[in-house]
Amino acid sequence: MVVHMSQSSAPASVSSLDQHGQAETAQEIVSLDAVSFGYSRKRLVLQDLNLSIQQGEFLTLLGPSGCGKSTILNLIAGFYKPLAGLVTHGGEEVKGPSARRGVVFQSNALFDWMTVEQNIGFGFRFQSLSKYEKRQRVDTIIGLVGLRGNERKYPYQLSGGMRQRVAVARSMVVQPEILLMDEPFAAVDVQTREGLQEELLKLHEQVAGAILFVTHSIEEAVFLSDRIVILDRNLGGIAHDIKIHLPDPRYTAMNRVSDAFNQYRTDLYLKMKAIG
Repeated sequence: MVVHMSQSSAPASVSSLDQHGQAETAQEIVSLDAVSFGYSRKRLVLQDLNLSIQQGEFLTLLGPSGCGKSTILNLIAGFYKPLAGLVTHGGEEVKGPSARRGVVFQSNALFDWMTVEQNIGFGFRFQSLSKYEKRQRVDTIIGLVGLRGNERKYPYQLSGGMRQRVAVARSMVVQPEILLMDEPFAAVDVQTREGLQEELLKLHEQVAGAILFVTHSIEEAVFLSDRIVILDRNLGGIAHDIKIHLPDPRYTAMNRVSDAFNQYRTDLYLKMKAIG
C-alpha cells in the first residue's frame, strides 16, 4: 500500500540527518501558526500555538488534562476552526474534514449492522475508485492489521482490540497523508494495548503517512514516538519538544525494557511532574 502525497503546493522543509549522517530534507505536512482557540475569546484553550509535523513522522502529544491535546487534533482534522492563526495541511488552509486526514478516536464508532470488510470499505464513501481497487485495498489493509479470517464478522462478534483494529483500518484504507489518533487504545486491557501499539508501528513502517497521537501514557508515548511534545497548562503552550531515539525495529519488546527506554520514561515523568 502506498500513500500518495499531495503535490498541490510545496510545503516548508527543515534539514536533518539520515542514518548515514548525510543531510536530507524533511517535508512539513501540517503546520499550526500562531493558533488560538476557545469557546469564547474569554475562555481560550490555546493561545498563539506554533507546531509543525513532518511527513512520515510519528508525533505524540502529552500533557495534563485540559491542556489542549485533543483540541489540537480536532483543529488539524478540520472539526474545529481557530479563533486566530492558521492551520495548514500541505501548504493549504484546513477548512474542514478531508479524506487526506484520517481520524481514530477512543470510541471506535463502528457500524453494528456492517461486517468488518464493510466497515473498512465505508472509508471510501468520498472517493471515486473502482470496485476492484476498493476490494484490493480492503483486502490489503485487513492483512496488515491482523484481521484475516474475520472479514464477515460483525462488531459484536469482535473483542475490543479487534474493533480498534477495524477502526484503524477504516482510517488507513483511504491512504491519508496524516492519521490523527486520540487515545485510541485507552479502553483496552494492558496486554491488548501493547499488541495494538506494536501493530501500529508495523503499519506505520508500511504505510508512509505521518501520525499525530494523543495519550496520557508516558510509556505509550516513548514506545511509539519519533518525537514527543509536552504541553503545559498555560493555554496549550509547548513546555518540551523531545526527539526519541530507540533501536529499530521500534516495535520489538526489548525496547520496552531497554536502558534507553527507561531513561526517556524517567525524564518525561519528571518533566510532567514539574508541570503539575
